[in-house]
Amino acid sequence: MNLRYHLLFCLAFLANALLAQPPNKIWSYAIGDWRDGPVVTISPLFETTEAFTTPMLIKRVKQDYAPFAKIMDIDVMRFATIEEGELSRSTLKGKYEQRKLTVNMLEAEPTPAKETAAPGKP
Repeated sequence: MNLRYHLLFCLAFLANALLAQPPNKIWSYAIGDWRDGPVVTISPLFETTEAFTTPMLIKRVKQDYAPFAKIMDIDVMRFATIEEGELSRSTLKGKYEQRKLTVNMLEAEPTPAKETAAPGKP
């Protein structure tokens, strides 16, 4: 009888492990000094997953974007698609500008193209 319960537990545990899925890919951006300004800073959209918490994303933004390093009032927005995120960024910028606040809209840094050597050259 005891063996039956152990087998049932193992089967349930394995079924749960097999059904587990990795976290979904999402898009996010950060807003700094969004309550009072005087300059509201909006980060570029960046890829993340549902597994990251808000404090983890704030830490990432502070490391990746220099203007956020000293900002204490930061919030993070999350979106399922790039289009939703970009629309939200531009709408938010317009709302802050209507309140007569300066908006520092950071843009994604283009990654430098890798140079490929010509055939026959090292």
